[in-house]
Amino acid sequence: MRRSLGRYELRHELGRGGMGVVWAARDRDHHRDVAVKVLATRGRAAELSTLERRFLREIRLTGRLRHPGVPAVHDHGNHEGELYLVMDLVPGRALDAVLKNDGPLGIAQAADVARRTAKVLSYAHGQGVVHRDLKPSNLMITPDGEIKVLDFGVAAALEPQAGETRFTASNATPGTVVYMAPEQAVGQTVPASDLYSLGCVLYELLTGTPPFTDGSPFMLYHRHANEPVPPLADRRPDVPDGLRTLVESLLEKKPENRPASAAEVAALLDAWAPRPAPAFGAAPAHPRLAEIEALRRAGRPARALEEYRELMAAPGIDRAGLLAARAGGALCVAALGRTREALDELKSVLAEQRSLLGPGHPDVLDTRYEIAVLLIRTGERHAAGELLRRLADEEDRGLPASGAGHGRSRALLERLRRMG
Repeated sequence: MRRSLGRYELRHELGRGGMGVVWAARDRDHHRDVAVKVLATRGRAAELSTLERRFLREIRLTGRLRHPGVPAVHDHGNHEGELYLVMDLVPGRALDAVLKNDGPLGIAQAADVARRTAKVLSYAHGQGVVHRDLKPSNLMITPDGEIKVLDFGVAAALEPQAGETRFTASNATPGTVVYMAPEQAVGQTVPASDLYSLGCVLYELLTGTPPFTDGSPFMLYHRHANEPVPPLADRRPDVPDGLRTLVESLLEKKPENRPASAAEVAALLDAWAPRPAPAFGAAPAHPRLAEIEALRRAGRPARALEEYRELMAAPGIDRAGLLAARAGGALCVAALGRTREALDELKSVLAEQRSLLGPGHPDVLDTRYEIAVLLIRTGERHAAGELLRRLADEEDRGLPASGAGHGRSRALLERLRRMG
């Protein structure tokens, strides 16, 4: 049954944890979809005024963050004793779901996710904001491969100051113990605490599990503070020595022994995130691609899919050609009715294309457009609309006005709007 929180209609639950519940909601006044986080304050009426003051203090600070990697804060309030925060509804998959369903990431992709996250942290730290609860469930990968860092300020709002009571479920320390820096357990949180958490996340992206997992919260505190991190090389032998050393430095017990800043971490991770090629003309197309594409467009997806697969197995095909063949094969799969399978494959192709070709390459723009088309087919219209809005601007800037792809996203966005 749907419920309301002021002008927000809470439609379905997106996730829950010790700090509260996140809902997909509809803002009835502004006719837009949003995410509403309802903080865990039930049963604490006597403490609510203290929590509300702290909550408002943190939201004033974090609400000033203006970065593509941070969802915008639209509203906050107290509705009948429930504190809530209203943010952008971010389409995509949380990293914890990616890890659960897909397993560890490739080295380049893991480094790229960590690098993008470090850049967001660098910006936030420059604004005087420490996240305090960085973890895979707070990192979203959008349909076009961007990283969004969620929940800035929420852990800080629930964190007790001297003489105050904890407000999380069961009075646990704010933040997730599995990813928490040793100093946070004793109430000392600094920017380097986020770097430790990033190290835990990167370790998990590479291996599939965080450095420490077993035991009670107290035992996890003890292990973070006192036990050596299980060697990364034992769990993922192919990690380059330099990247392994960086992860180890992020997981140093003392904040002063970690890298000096998130900006430094982002710069170091550049070495393993693949270098983008020039945006245009960097990768010659395989001569057979155009022929197979014509076959697909002629309404013969099954035959085209066979030929794409033959091409993928052929010797001598370069990486750009292989990715183009995979994308074409995915479109054949979609034409054969397996839309979800095709969508997953295109998202995988997109991540590799962005790294190899650069974000403005026509192949990258094509793949993003086809992802939007498939999102509409699967009923994910909000995600499709968000992707098309970003893509339309990039097509205007990056594609020739006379080109086939120019204006297509704006046209599809308008059709989507008319569909309601």
